[in-house]
Amino acid sequence: MQNTPIVQEFLELVKLPVHSKDERAIADVVKKKLEEIGFSVAEDGTAEKVGGNTGNLIARLPGKRNIPTILFSAHLDRVRNPGKITPVFDEENGVIKSDGTTILAADDVSGLVSIMDGVRRLKASGKPHGDLEVVFSVCEEMAVIGAKELNFPELKAKFGYVLDCPGRIGRIVKQAPTKCKIIVTVKGIKAHAGNEPEKGLNAIKVAAHALAQMPEGRISPNVTSNFGMIKGGAGTNVVCDEVVITGEARGTDDKELEEYLQQVRKIFEETAQKFNTTIDVSVTTLYHTFNVPEDSEVIETVKKALKKQDIEGFCQKGGGGSDGNHYNRHGIPTVVLALGYSKNHTNAEQIIVEDLEKAGKLVEDIISGVYEKYSGWVT
Repeated sequence: MQNTPIVQEFLELVKLPVHSKDERAIADVVKKKLEEIGFSVAEDGTAEKVGGNTGNLIARLPGKRNIPTILFSAHLDRVRNPGKITPVFDEENGVIKSDGTTILAADDVSGLVSIMDGVRRLKASGKPHGDLEVVFSVCEEMAVIGAKELNFPELKAKFGYVLDCPGRIGRIVKQAPTKCKIIVTVKGIKAHAGNEPEKGLNAIKVAAHALAQMPEGRISPNVTSNFGMIKGGAGTNVVCDEVVITGEARGTDDKELEEYLQQVRKIFEETAQKFNTTIDVSVTTLYHTFNVPEDSEVIETVKKALKKQDIEGFCQKGGGGSDGNHYNRHGIPTVVLALGYSKNHTNAEQIIVEDLEKAGKLVEDIISGVYEKYSGWVT
């Protein structure tokens, strides 16, 4: 297995102690790297808004005039981890994995290094290019709250690519769902469980009654739901007087999603009436769905770039959110690209080295392809 520059940089960055709301260590390193490449880099005020210590990094590299600006994006944070990651080369299978005690953080260090490697390749080749914008966001793993705080009118990109997706290189996620967070507070009546239980109302029982009737899982081809957390009770000797249920619903069809949410509200309302109590249902939209047409410029451009490496690009619908949801919401057509990693968010996470190296070349070819299209210049 070749220890190429992109692999070396990947190994360097995954070892840094990084968490959501604590991206300082990696932000300082990649800011310096971007500046060495030639980018001007600014950090926005997102840290204060999300309660973290780091803002989103927005980097710009000027190019030739009259060429559309392209956006490349990845995120700095990673899911919960002990802060010490030990990557391991699996020479036989051509992968880098963790030592099995932590995540690997290929999600999304692979995106960071692919973008930087691609631009370095471009500059080393001497090929001309248009303006480039790069955003390295914070708190993506916390319901994509970092990119939500970007000052989108300042971005000039005509279209963009988020490098943050499991799967083999060539996978293009063109559609992703809206995600709603559901918090339900179920009220009961506190009473001593031994002396006067008949005076109490067990909020756990009330919550269970509602959840037993609740459609959950895959509601339709376009909508999913999960009530994954429940908290309540102070002890077995006290009738529980409050339960908080936390769930989510996702949908690529907002009308269907709202119909499901209305069903959720109705079931809890009817349950409250049945037990003569109060149930509060709060629904918050965390990000919005998008669906980029397959014949759009952003997809045609990346498919053409993939073909330069004899890779057939293919489009799929994704089930999770990314910074791409926010870019599309604010008028920048954006798709999400796979980088060769798998089993992210688990201790079995790994990345195929060949795909990682191809991802850097892909970034270079996307940039060159846009320049060739709009300038008539041919390599």
